[in-house]
Amino acid sequence: MKSESVEFSSEDYMLHGVLTHSESAMKTGVVILHPHPLYGGDMENHVVGALEHVFLEAKFTTLRFDFRGATTSPQGYSGVSGAVTDALNAIEFLKSHAEVSEVGIAGYSFGASTAIRVALLKPPPFLISLSASRNLISEDGFDTEQLSSIECPVLLFHGQSDRMVPSDDLAFLTEIIGLELEDSLLLDGEGHFYQRTLPLVVSAIRAFIRALSV
Repeated sequence: MKSESVEFSSEDYMLHGVLTHSESAMKTGVVILHPHPLYGGDMENHVVGALEHVFLEAKFTTLRFDFRGATTSPQGYSGVSGAVTDALNAIEFLKSHAEVSEVGIAGYSFGASTAIRVALLKPPPFLISLSASRNLISEDGFDTEQLSSIECPVLLFHGQSDRMVPSDDLAFLTEIIGLELEDSLLLDGEGHFYQRTLPLVVSAIRAFIRALSV
């Protein structure tokens, strides 16, 4: 396993990240997106770390990074649209700096909302979303009806007791994307911060990864 601190540009900003791969890494990578940068979210978040671990276990090359507005790049926050640009640049950086041909995307909270928007602009081999927000996805007048165009394998999670993002958002995304119920998991007794069910989430992601043809 090899990890390295990296930097890449996104518009006028220099973003910081951690690129990790193993000697036997597959040809598919994944970019992992963190929670809201204006509320303390960054690439060191514990859910981001759990996502990184399960993908590394499966021999993916991973890139986690700080959005503009996070602690390592505190200037320039520009909502989900800016984060989408950052994520697209992260995908291109990963492709050019690691031997990967495809890049999946996974995100938590603000990062999940961003990931869903990214999946429309650059269709990934897979999409994993934890606690995406319909309101955040809809920023800048974005038409959520477009989400019906997402065709890649998708796995959604949401806490039933989430007080920050309504759990009804999961039902909306499930319907508009056209997912089967087994790919949309409402977590009993869980809030927004995954303090109870993270092992279950990791197990479900592990099974999802095994079923991918990547």
